[in-house]
Parts: sequence; C-alpha cells; structure tokens
Amino acid sequence: MSRKVDQLPMPAEARKMKVIVASPSRSGTLGLYRAMQILGFKPYHLYECVAVHGLPHMQVFNEAIVAQYNRIAGVKKFTQRDFENWLGDYDCLIEVPSYMGMDLIQAYLKDPDVKFILTERDPDKWVTSVNKTAGGVANMAQQFPFSILKYFDATLYEFLDLNELVYRALSGCTLLGGPDNRENLRQYYIDYIKMAKETIPSDRLCLIQLEDGLDWESICPFLGLPVPEEPYPDRNEPEKFQAMVQTFLQPKIMASIMRFSAVAMPVVGILGWAAVRYARFFVA
Repeated sequence: MSRKVDQLPMPAEARKMKVIVASPSRSGTLGLYRAMQILGFKPYHLYECVAVHGLPHMQVFNEAIVAQYNRIAGVKKFTQRDFENWLGDYDCLIEVPSYMGMDLIQAYLKDPDVKFILTERDPDKWVTSVNKTAGGVANMAQQFPFSILKYFDATLYEFLDLNELVYRALSGCTLLGGPDNRENLRQYYIDYIKMAKETIPSDRLCLIQLEDGLDWESICPFLGLPVPEEPYPDRNEPEKFQAMVQTFLQPKIMASIMRFSAVAMPVVGILGWAAVRYARFFVA
C-alpha cells in the first residue's frame, strides 16, 4: 500500500534532533512551541502541521495515527526513518510524540544528546480543556452539515478527520459527553504521563508541574540557554484555540459551501443551517 509519508520529499539534510517536548496537547504546548522558536530552535507542533504545511502533513499525521492505533487498517507503523522523512526539517518536536505512544520517544532516546521536557497538570483540568477544544471540533465534524461539507474541500476533510482520529485515540473511541468519556480521557492521561516518566531517564528530563507555572526559568537552565529578555509566550486558553480554529476553518468552509452549492439544489436552507451551526460552535 502506497503511503503518504513515502510521497513527501526527503529533506536535503535532516536536522539533528535536540529537544522532545513529550507533553500531550493542552499542557502548555503551544506556549512552548512559541518559546522554543524564540530560543532558536525549529519546533514542530500540530499548529505547524496544520497552518504551515497544510494538506500534505495533515495526511501524513492522519496516516501515522491510523498506523499506530488501528491494527487492521493495513498501514505499516512508522519507523524512525519514516519520522525523519516527515519531521527531518525540525530539531524540536512538541506534543506530536504523545500521539505516537512511546514509539517516537523511544526512537529518540537512543541519542544521548536529545533532551526531553514533560509538563504535567491536574488530570481533571486536562480532560476539561481537551473537551472544550479538540472534543468540540471532533463533535462538530460528525454533525450535519459539516459531516457533508467536509467532502467538498480536501483540507477541511483532513483537518476534521485528524481531530476525530486524535480525539478517539485519547478518549478510547468515546464521544464528547458520552458514557465513560471523561474517565477514559483521564485514564489515558494518567497512563501516558506515568509511562513517559518511567521511560525517559531522569537526568535527561525536565519535569514541570503546570500549576506551579511555566516560564523561561522552568526550561532555560535545563537547556543550557540564557533567559530571553522578552516575556514568556501566553498560554493558549480554550478561547484562543477556538479563535485559531475559526480563522483556519472559515475560508475552507466557505469554499466547501460554494462547491456544494454548485452540485446540490436547492441550497438556501443548507447554507443557512451551516452558518448557524458554525456560529454556535464558536460561541458555545
């Protein structure tokens, strides 16, 4: 089976990996993404995947998630060579390893120079944050009219599919608000943090309790770098996440509606319904 990762152009010269931020999403990872850029690293975060590289990288990310969690899909699990083909232009990975279980972390543990950062927070607060962000997008993707509109724009389809895949992986295939949803998410988080702590050697791990604060002083001494003069980047609250998603999705949804309107009549009711459901998601 031909894979999307095999179709990506090979990096001319893969960068040497320096830092792995093993934290799951909603653990200060977007702030760390911006912080690592300020410190001179080239970090890869889900934002980089979606907003910078777009469709090709979302397709590869989807493929990696399916290969990791769906044993009957017939997609070969990614090897370190696959990860390097996908991520070789970067020297810092943020939150992506958490979606790959321990495989990606263990691949880079072989290099004694790679350092690891892990932020930890209250599990119940993490569950609430995930359900207010990725859970909302995954829920939206399954509802009319987005369940239809996504087939009229490839980027919209891959974005919604990626969010659904990630959310299902974290929640044990439960739905937002469904039975066992919160408990499954909570257990996933507890198990993952425990595995990361047990897998990564303590002398190569910077463990940060998020409730104690995340700032330059938390990471710069560990990385052997001076504290920058500019303030540490703001944390990404759920409202900021929704604003970013809205900015990204709006042109894709409008394009999808236009393509849909070209092949389906009458469309006035559909367009009105789409506008209302789209607005509701971002004011909820």
